Amino acid sequence: MSKKYKIIVPKAGATNELGTETKLYQADEKIDAKEDWQEAMMETFVANSWAIEIKDDMPDEVGEPVEMEEDKDESEEPKRARNDQGHYVADDPSTPDVNEAWEGGEAPEEKEEKPAPKKRGRPKKSTQKK
Repeated sequence: MSKKYKIIVPKAGATNELGTETKLYQADEKIDAKEDWQEAMMETFVANSWAIEIKDDMPDEVGEPVEMEEDKDESEEPKRARNDQGHYVADDPSTPDVNEAWEGGEAPEEKEEKPAPKKRGRPKKSTQKK
């Protein structure tokens, strides 16, 4: 089975076993090293970081893309409701079961506030006399 390589840096290389003909191998070009001399040349390219060996198990033609359903899990935070001018809408106190200020009619759960971290830095000078 032949190895496949991808050219990273454009470089000139042989196109036949004797090296009498050359060509410029372009960046992102895929080379299928079917013969020993091609594999030896590509190994030189890999050793100099001009190419990488790739596994090309992917088929040449790919079918139509499949649309994935978006998972709307409950971790998505609700958004504030806005009016036509883009201003926030206030909650109507006469409707206690619906919160108009939030899209979907439910306000997010309040999160516990963490205490502020202790300040770090230079210690204060002591007021004791020596």
